[in-house]
Amino acid sequence: MEAVSRFPSSILMLFQLLVLFLNCCHSNAGGSLIGVCYGRNGNNLPPPQKVVRLLKSQSLSKVRLFDSDQTVLQAFANTPFEVVIGVTNPEIPSLALSQEAALSWVTRNVGAVIRNTNIVAIAVGSEVITCSKAAPLLLVPAMKNLYAALLKLGLDKKVKVSTPHSMSVLEKSYPPSEGAFENVFIASIMQPLLEFLAQTESIFMINVYPFYAYKNEINNISLDYALFETNKGIIDNNTGLLYRNLFDAQVDAVFSALAAMGYKNLKVVVSETGWPSMGDATEAEIVNMNNAARYNGNLVQHVLGSSGTPLRPGAQIDTYIFELFNENQSPGPSSQRNWGLFKPDGTKAYDISFEVKTESYSEGGNTGGSIIPVENQTYCVAIPSSSFTALQEALNWACGPGHVDCTAIQPGQPCYLPDTVSSHASYAFNGYYQSNNLDPSACAFSGMATITSTDPSYGNCAYQGSDLSTGGAANSRHHSGKRLVLAFLILLLACLH
Repeated sequence: MEAVSRFPSSILMLFQLLVLFLNCCHSNAGGSLIGVCYGRNGNNLPPPQKVVRLLKSQSLSKVRLFDSDQTVLQAFANTPFEVVIGVTNPEIPSLALSQEAALSWVTRNVGAVIRNTNIVAIAVGSEVITCSKAAPLLLVPAMKNLYAALLKLGLDKKVKVSTPHSMSVLEKSYPPSEGAFENVFIASIMQPLLEFLAQTESIFMINVYPFYAYKNEINNISLDYALFETNKGIIDNNTGLLYRNLFDAQVDAVFSALAAMGYKNLKVVVSETGWPSMGDATEAEIVNMNNAARYNGNLVQHVLGSSGTPLRPGAQIDTYIFELFNENQSPGPSSQRNWGLFKPDGTKAYDISFEVKTESYSEGGNTGGSIIPVENQTYCVAIPSSSFTALQEALNWACGPGHVDCTAIQPGQPCYLPDTVSSHASYAFNGYYQSNNLDPSACAFSGMATITSTDPSYGNCAYQGSDLSTGGAANSRHHSGKRLVLAFLILLLACLH
């Protein structure tokens, strides 16, 4: 007690504020999180308790299970993991045809364990509409019965009910703005399904695999485009949006399809994505360790540092990597047994990080590729030769929905002159880029902006991120954090004396 009394309450409060500030500095500003799919289709996999320890060591916090195995659920008890449990496809008919069966399933697999295991969602089946022998017409009734059971147990606000789809539910996915559920049969199921998701404030789960899209269109799609590497990108002529990676294009096709059905506000979760690291000799050109490491490594950085997609900037899109382990009992070609991030012995199949790096990465204007050290400050500026009208629209968006503080480019303010659209757009584009932690996708602006290491500040006009700016650049927050720590220590010493 004597030691505590030496610290005035104001100092303790300052310390709490410091901890809060440092936590904010290291948080994921974009809000999107990375999870992993934990399958068990192998006879040489480690026990669930070891799996939990492995996941903890990699700073992962979200896991998707494909069933509701009680041993696995118990292993995740009293841990911080958010767990998605699965209803297998063969279980769907009984759950659809019997409310009692649904209540029994929820009571056993959710109600009995949720006090200690943080179950956040039930994934009903896997790609049922397009790939399953389970009758697709029973999918929505099963989901409704499971939700009714959650409601009866008072768990409906904590646990969401959804179902993972394949990209095949979209009759059309290119260009992204024309994504649509055009197949009559699929649309007839999708309409009540989307209505259910909206009414229950649930999520739309989609399995997004640039791997398969590239494999099927190898002559039409760039490998760099599929792997988040530097490429010239593709412009959607309907929207003018520039896409630098296939993942974003596929996700935006889903957003477009949802909007066309009247459900543009549904939250999208990527329930599976990945790239195999080993395959048969006939697959070696695209299925190899290098491509797997590039895709999944760039994916992690893209999701954790992302500001959404070109069509939905700022959207939170949690993403689950398929999958945790190489599974030696998966049927099909060799590649089907080598999707794992880890080998069965717990060692990495290839070395990637599951945390935001202290570097930013660039694919020439959107996401993924060459590394740019954080210490080398970069800025986003408009390309003066861009269309006047398009620049003006992008400027209006940045200062409006983009939430950039554009006070400095108003009349009488330090950045108002020169009074040109390109100058004002540069200030606004850079503000959006800095506020999104230098994520290159935040400097896309349909190809009307570019990233530069040259400080665009002039006179009394200080761009965000500049040493002249007092606004605090996103990528220099770790430096300001160090200064705050130093100031705190000085103040603390002063108070103690």
